[in-house]
Amino acid sequence: MESRARESRRRGHCVRAVAAAATLLVAGVALWRSGQIRWPAHAHGAARGRRARPADWPSRSTFDATCARSAPIRTCPGYNVCLAEIFDFDEDEMLRARRDSRLGPPPLERARPWCTQWSCIDRTSCELPFKMYQYKPDDLRGMQLADCLQPTNLSRPGIVEHLTEDPSRACAFWFEVRERCRVLRHVSRLKHWRGNGLNHVFVVHTDEGISAVERVKYFGRAAIAQGHATAERFVRGLDIALGLRPKKFTTPDAQLAASPPWARRYLLTFKGAVTHRARVRAGMHHDARRRVLLVTYPNPHQCLASTSVDHPHAQRRSHAFSPLHADCCVKLRAHYTSYNYGSLMNTTFALITPGRQPASYRLAETMASGCIPVFFGFEDAMLPHAQLIDWRALSLSAPVDVDFEGKLLPRLEALVADRERILRMQRALRRALGYFLDRPDGTPAGDVAIVETLRKRFSFELRRN
Repeated sequence: MESRARESRRRGHCVRAVAAAATLLVAGVALWRSGQIRWPAHAHGAARGRRARPADWPSRSTFDATCARSAPIRTCPGYNVCLAEIFDFDEDEMLRARRDSRLGPPPLERARPWCTQWSCIDRTSCELPFKMYQYKPDDLRGMQLADCLQPTNLSRPGIVEHLTEDPSRACAFWFEVRERCRVLRHVSRLKHWRGNGLNHVFVVHTDEGISAVERVKYFGRAAIAQGHATAERFVRGLDIALGLRPKKFTTPDAQLAASPPWARRYLLTFKGAVTHRARVRAGMHHDARRRVLLVTYPNPHQCLASTSVDHPHAQRRSHAFSPLHADCCVKLRAHYTSYNYGSLMNTTFALITPGRQPASYRLAETMASGCIPVFFGFEDAMLPHAQLIDWRALSLSAPVDVDFEGKLLPRLEALVADRERILRMQRALRRALGYFLDRPDGTPAGDVAIVETLRKRFSFELRRN
């Protein structure tokens, strides 16, 4: 009886506390709406480090999309104001911060990951030729983890010959993760886990992937094959960085793909939504006069429904924009929609930037069109299938703070003049394209690449990283 009384009193205290908090919240909102109180300076935009706007900050944009047809876009009136309003981005400040980060003594070296290709791969536990066991629903019957298994048909040429139904014969254990899995913490209960996940490979084709925290906490010595392969998530020689199959141009334009690099309409192109800061800076260097078309548009959180200046909003109508922000979205959209994505494939070089994850649909799409990739802003990201593809032979790479006009563009123009070398690069990327395009019989190219990487790994063949 005494314990029940204590519990009743505790519940009463909680109810009264919640009611008091609700009353204060309602009163605060009423005062704010009446203008008697204001949010502190650190709220909303200021909390994200947004710079204060000058008193003469405009309420409408002066940017005109037609200006970018005849002049470098960064020189067009109103363009830089729109970048500051929507992205809170200033190129000079970004470059200064990058320079400052290199001053003084170097930072402490990041701790070496305890899991390496030597400590987390057991080649003595299997026989050659290489065989792999695929987890099936029957292996997970009655387990919460059954909801995480993505059934995949691996009985395809190039893969099926490496499968075995005998776990004791397997060198590797394949587990493909379903999208929105929330119970990965139970992976250690897999029947062939062997205490620490040795020789397991988890295949993840989702945008989010497996985070660095999840990897350390749950996956032991298992390998992760995913597109979201950043430096903090990736163990070299063990994990596998994946590419993405193209969404567009699944059947490449054979005539365009066969055209030589020096005979193309544009020098360098890109078109896409701003899902990474590198894309903001890339869009600033759009210059049609130099055949450099880098066309970007804010992502849906920044400009989804801002086609009405009178009622500007993003994905949520409660998230209101300023009239300037909404007007900038309208003007930038006019610039963005004036270029056709397919037409931009007629280019010698294609700028490849990280998106929501390092893997990009654009990479395979441009390769299928015979464009030479220029990786931009990939300092902390892994290139896909790097154990199978020698990217140095068929692509270029530039840091996010590269001098576009002074170094990158002159380098590309000089390379176009070296026809023998640039033709070798194009031929090499055609061979590499096979790791991105599904085979005519429906066999997923990415799965074939993963199996080929594992086969080489367990067969003691040379690796590129």
